[in-house]
Amino acid sequence: MTVPEHDVSDAIDTNDHSIARVQSLGSGSSGNAFLIEHGESSFLLDCGVGIRTIIHAMNVRHQTIADLDAVLVTHEHIDHIRTLPQVLGPNIPVIASKGTFDRTRIRDQQWLSITPSAPIQIAGASIWALTVRHDAAEPCGFLIELPGATISVLTDLGSWRDELLEPLLASDLIVLEANHDLEMLRCGPYPAHLKRRVASDVGHLSNEHCGAVLADVAKRGPRTPTVWLAHLSGTNNRPEVAKATVDAALDRIDRDLSITPLPRRTPGPVWTPSENRSGETNRNGPIARPATQLSFDGI
Repeated sequence: MTVPEHDVSDAIDTNDHSIARVQSLGSGSSGNAFLIEHGESSFLLDCGVGIRTIIHAMNVRHQTIADLDAVLVTHEHIDHIRTLPQVLGPNIPVIASKGTFDRTRIRDQQWLSITPSAPIQIAGASIWALTVRHDAAEPCGFLIELPGATISVLTDLGSWRDELLEPLLASDLIVLEANHDLEMLRCGPYPAHLKRRVASDVGHLSNEHCGAVLADVAKRGPRTPTVWLAHLSGTNNRPEVAKATVDAALDRIDRDLSITPLPRRTPGPVWTPSENRSGETNRNGPIARPATQLSFDGI
């Protein structure tokens, strides 16, 4: 299976400013970035891909980088901040934890400190920090609440925390790491110390663990979210392997979700809430969509 390459302009109706849209601009050790839009608002979550990719993505939407309402940074590793100095104009706020701020070149006056205890309200969005375990100073994932859509992004986490389940249950789009296949990592070319780092509690989430998490979401959740598998290793994984592992975990509980492995080096598909609403069913029939009150105690 080859992950399809998507032009940044695929599936974008630039005349419809009322719907939420999300696109991955790259997901992997070579660079990570997500462009999130609603109405006239736009956010860049991480900026580890090439600056030309980001500029083109904005231009397709008749915008420039200066039109960004905020940049969200998960942590300080280079594949998440490579182009941060080029993206940051003088008036673009950066949402990041204190630990990430301390290790990046974010100007004091542009930094919006985020903690798990309360969301940041900006440009019509509520943005929550989700605590994750990873070998960085103070890494986090994000949950973004927009009118009519809720998106969770967890791209680098070595182990699962049960407190993360609530945000995923509230999400219409889940972006979750499926970094490696355990057997491919064990038998692969990485030196022993790097294998231990990847598989550690502060490394990266495996396909198997990702599948178990998503099976729990599908079993407990009132929604049928779209799922994007993120941060696939180019050495210890394959898109078809990641998808098959997650699908097998869902098959064991008789559930279906839309699962898409994201391209590592190129833009991915464009998601809108209509994807979910057009076919919210599982194998036992339609799924209701009750309102979810978010609290995130202990995140």
